[in-house]
Amino acid sequence: MRRLKTTPDKPVTMDTLRERLAASDSGPQYWRSLDELADTEAFGDYLHSEFPRWAPIWQQAVDRRSVLKLMAASMALTGVTACDRAPAGKIVPYVNMPESVTLGQVSQYATAAAVGGYAHGILAESREGRPIKIEGNPDHPATHGSCDVFSQASVLSLYDPDRSDTVRRVGEISTFPAFLIALQAHRTQWDDSGGDGLCLLTGKLTSPSQIAAIEAMRQRWPAMRWFVHEPGDSAAPIAGARMAFGRAVEPRYHFDKAQVVCSLDADFLGLLPGYLHYARDFVSLRRLREEQPNMNRLYSIDATPSITSAAADHRQRVPGDRLEGVARALASELGIAVDAGSEMAVDRQWLQALAQDLQAHQGEALVLAGPHLPPAVQALVYAINEALQAPGRTVEYQEPVAVGHEADGLADLSKAIDAGQVDTLLMLDCNPVYTAAGDLDFPTRLQTVPLRIHWGLYFDESAHYAHWHVPATHALEAWGDMRAFEGTASLVQPLITPLYHGRTALQMLHAITAGEETDARALLRGFWRKQRPDTFDQQWTRWLQQGVVPDTAAAVVDVSMVEDWQTRLPESQPPEEGLLLQFRVDPSVWDGHHANNGWLQELPKPLTKLTWGNAALLSPALAQKHKLREGDVIRLTVAQRSLEAPVYVLPGQPDNAVTLNLGYGRSAAGQVGNGVGVNAYLLRSSAAPWLLPGLTIEATGAHRQLATTQNHRATEGRDQIRVADLATFKDKPQFAQKDEDTPQESLYPEPYVRNRLSAYQWGMSIDLNACIGCNACITACQSENNIPIVGEAEVARGHEMHWIRVDRYFEGQPEAPRLVFQPVPCMHCENAPCEYVCPTGATQHSADGLNQMVYNRCIGTRDCSQNCPYKVRAFNWFLYNGPKARHPTPPPVQNPSVTVRARGVMEKCTYCVQRIQAAKIEHAKTDEPIRDGEIVTACQQACPTDAIVFGDISDDTTQVARTKRSPRNYAMLGNLNTRPRTTYLAAVRNPNPAIEELERGPQYREMGHATD
Repeated sequence: MRRLKTTPDKPVTMDTLRERLAASDSGPQYWRSLDELADTEAFGDYLHSEFPRWAPIWQQAVDRRSVLKLMAASMALTGVTACDRAPAGKIVPYVNMPESVTLGQVSQYATAAAVGGYAHGILAESREGRPIKIEGNPDHPATHGSCDVFSQASVLSLYDPDRSDTVRRVGEISTFPAFLIALQAHRTQWDDSGGDGLCLLTGKLTSPSQIAAIEAMRQRWPAMRWFVHEPGDSAAPIAGARMAFGRAVEPRYHFDKAQVVCSLDADFLGLLPGYLHYARDFVSLRRLREEQPNMNRLYSIDATPSITSAAADHRQRVPGDRLEGVARALASELGIAVDAGSEMAVDRQWLQALAQDLQAHQGEALVLAGPHLPPAVQALVYAINEALQAPGRTVEYQEPVAVGHEADGLADLSKAIDAGQVDTLLMLDCNPVYTAAGDLDFPTRLQTVPLRIHWGLYFDESAHYAHWHVPATHALEAWGDMRAFEGTASLVQPLITPLYHGRTALQMLHAITAGEETDARALLRGFWRKQRPDTFDQQWTRWLQQGVVPDTAAAVVDVSMVEDWQTRLPESQPPEEGLLLQFRVDPSVWDGHHANNGWLQELPKPLTKLTWGNAALLSPALAQKHKLREGDVIRLTVAQRSLEAPVYVLPGQPDNAVTLNLGYGRSAAGQVGNGVGVNAYLLRSSAAPWLLPGLTIEATGAHRQLATTQNHRATEGRDQIRVADLATFKDKPQFAQKDEDTPQESLYPEPYVRNRLSAYQWGMSIDLNACIGCNACITACQSENNIPIVGEAEVARGHEMHWIRVDRYFEGQPEAPRLVFQPVPCMHCENAPCEYVCPTGATQHSADGLNQMVYNRCIGTRDCSQNCPYKVRAFNWFLYNGPKARHPTPPPVQNPSVTVRARGVMEKCTYCVQRIQAAKIEHAKTDEPIRDGEIVTACQQACPTDAIVFGDISDDTTQVARTKRSPRNYAMLGNLNTRPRTTYLAAVRNPNPAIEELERGPQYREMGHATD
């Protein structure tokens, strides 16, 4: 975005923002925050000071004493601290080393991690017997080699010192044999009564062996009741299927066959089950090829911005309670006989253009609804897809993967407790005291149950209310199984002996049923031996190696709409007036399950860039109406329950809807997660868990500083983003390349040339058309490179340490802007501005083109950071992993191939030089060249859409060299003649010409719609 004249004293209003947009130069205008767009004094602090929280020091008169203090602090942070010696320690030899272990060699094991109850196939890396890194399993149908942030960060949770480490009886330390003895009398009582009064509470279960164990319990005790509580899930899609098809099925989408996609508040790129698989398929039709420059088109009609809506070619913001009306209107436009209602939340001409585009792509169109939307919306979407001939092409229907969708929920359990029907409650891997809706007052009810047993990874909020608590094993130290989103069974195998003497789910269920402890591996093998008796002995080892059991995907079901499905729809009801409160699963900590994981707490959320907490998301217009700014604390009141939360103003948010993420406000998560954010569950309703009308907000007068990175490492609005529509690309393929990007002539040899010192020249290309902003690259880099956690206060000061950031830019009016993401690692410039200003030669250029950091030379002057136009360097202000650190990273999780940096040194992306060197060493043994694609950086390996390509750019045959020859290739800030090794492929949108014409019309703007 080009800089405009500053008007710091003028209040930031919607009119002010529009004036600044209108006053800018012609052409696209990109901005990272409303502060940047308005050029506020707060944003000026970020621009004019590398460390904004210290800015007031320089704006006031400084006396002699203050100067001496600052000089002493500078000495402490540079010359002295940079020379800190490593802590003294003894070197202990590795005795009794297993024969299968080779020092320095990585061993990989195929296993699985649960995300929302479904299996994500992973490869867990182990070094000398300790897991240190998670990668995606290329043989797994849900991941295809990519990885998500939750699976990546799970290795940190393995070593969490706050995990439960012992059996507890009423909070006191006990033993598992004592638990079995105490349970014996109750087991006899259940045998006599058939299990009357025995109740089981679990989350969503996809584990075949666990389900079989529960069924064995129900056969032994027929009166036992099973309740299911998954706070981040909804049974609406299956309920809608019953309404539409007369039976329980669930959809499986094929985005690789869909030329036109319409999402009704369905975040299929970020949170929907199978999102890694769906992201890969969706982006596969957005990759522009010179021989066939065509791409799919995405429409998003949603209630709050998401990474899916950010990828949309057209977006409409609609409050959640009006989405049913949109679904009815769209169905009516497609010729389906339903009551379309009288109130239109979307412009009718816009909707007609959408319907025409869908009809023009019969058999290649797809409409999907978010799982949190009501069953009526789900049924309408099923009918729309049938009208578009989508079944069997872009969508299939399968038997439900998760068992328990027909089970009663937490509200039914509460009623059973009130009726005195619950004598014993077994809570397995769930935390209802924290996640129960506020209207249930579940903690009070729970205390009336005579016997309460809890099994879980932490001594959490529910464990505090239990008579008995049994610690669970972590997924990386357990035997088990679970199913992927499409039903394929995945095996879970341990990499390490349980660190805290936990039990697996199978062991716990068997102990309750049989009253004895059994080996977890024997239980799992026993189950699968019964499933495949003929081939088990020959195939078991192969299943473990691949991580999946073949031929176990859910059966595809051929269904059609029942004749009277329209009569099953409820009558169309007009939405209530006033504000709407919307709940969402958090993209960093999910439903609170990962609240004690520092990597995830410090991970900037894709849209808000918030870390360490949640906030009430308001639109700019709603914030202006109530005179609120970012960080102001408001009181949200709905259904006679109130909660105070800070405000975050999010462009693109509907004006009369407030969104609050779940997963924060924990009181027994651990040292990392306790007291972070606000507990949105307190406002939730058991009858309407996702949408609550009748919300009122009022300012409390308090203000809370939010740890957000949205303005950090800003590059003063210089031209970094290149985006065009498909028509422009076809007319001018080189639109991203500008005259000022042409490198200046140099006396030195051309870059990327092989020389006698190195046979390779490394470089990277990032496709902005494929990047969806999922943040997987950030967590992968943090895990691979021992990047420390700095904490909320340090992030707020701009001291976050991530080596790669994903900038998100808005373009257009603040009511409904377009978004684009841009990952920014180190550029590894040929003419690196950082290198010639370092007084100690700590930053140098390698023979193969890497901009290197020599840590033991760095004295912390930070000259390189100040001279870097890309702002990709991080400075170790404190000993973030030292003995006094608030959130130190446990040493066992640290990668031994990467230096753990000390205080007072600068650090940055290295292109994962340790992986490069490992490949060189291996190939030096055989004197064979490194093959293209053999070296994969951590960020590249995690990316679900293959947006990042790395390799030898001096070899014209490599993928990265071919990518850099694309007409969309450009260098960020290429006019500076830094000649970066990291370049980008410009983004391309595929808008509908009919809708573009409509949005440019004055009548559309007069109706209150924002123009792009």
